[in-house]
Amino acid sequence: MPVILQVNYLAVLVCGVVSMIIGFVWYSPILLGRTWMEEIDKSEEELKKDFNPIKTYGIAFLCNLFIAFSLAQVMAHINATTVASGIRLSFLCWFGFILAPMIINSMFEGKSVKLLLVDSGHHLIVILIFGIIIGAWPI
Repeated sequence: MPVILQVNYLAVLVCGVVSMIIGFVWYSPILLGRTWMEEIDKSEEELKKDFNPIKTYGIAFLCNLFIAFSLAQVMAHINATTVASGIRLSFLCWFGFILAPMIINSMFEGKSVKLLLVDSGHHLIVILIFGIIIGAWPI
């Protein structure tokens, strides 16, 4: 049976909130939102058509909490308790568990490299920030 180690749940919650702020900025028209919409070949009107913000943002928030909690568990398991170790582990997790599957999906789905860079870049920034928060904010 897997052991659930103690983590700083407040740090995990802060990671969830910060991830939503990063996503808002990253995918805003000011930064990469227009590029993202071009690459998925949808207009703002098309995206809004069947958009349920409570469901979409709620699930995104929960998923980011799961990611932050999982990273905190791995960091606790290997005793990574500094910002530097949080950044190193976060980058390794992004590279192996986020970027690699995204590349596989992009290849099979025929998605553009530009879309891969926009989406994977977002995940890189988010998980690095998670590593910084969790590493800087011990139990």
